[in-house]
Amino acid sequence: TRILRGDRIGIIGPNGSGKTTLIQMLTGGLAPDSGTVKLGANLAMAALDQHRDSLNPETTVVDALTGGGSETVMVGGQPRHVIGYMKDFLFTPEQARTPLGKLSGGERGRLMLAQVLAKPSNVLVLDEPTNDLDLETLDVLENMIGDYAGTVLLISHDRDFLDRLVSSVIVPEGNGRWIEYA
Repeated sequence: TRILRGDRIGIIGPNGSGKTTLIQMLTGGLAPDSGTVKLGANLAMAALDQHRDSLNPETTVVDALTGGGSETVMVGGQPRHVIGYMKDFLFTPEQARTPLGKLSGGERGRLMLAQVLAKPSNVLVLDEPTNDLDLETLDVLENMIGDYAGTVLLISHDRDFLDRLVSSVIVPEGNGRWIEYA
């Protein structure tokens, strides 16, 4: 396959079919057993994996978004007040100083999405981003991905979500073969 700048690719298939492995190969994190992967120049990737276990439970919501010691977060190269950015992801101002260990699973998922979408990037890699998200957060995620200016690689089992966001899908056909469909 050939993935061009600005493409929006969904990767679908049953659990254990190699979707995450395929993403790792496409992004240069894993070498293929055969064939080649050629990465473009000036790639800046932001990725959300399906495990989401990288949050320090002692860190506050504000510090997780700003890196600590600031009231602004850079989003798309533009400074935003962290409370306004938190509101985009359905957090209340009162949650700013909440330790991450006290957040629900859905809130942690929203926070990790906020972190990933704030990173400067031109390739967004999301491995099952809809896991543990409520309907409101799914709408936020859909809008954020829809507004994203770069290339999107998106693994999901939610076909309706994919249909609204991607221009093609890559599907396993068995025996290590993957086929791309518009």
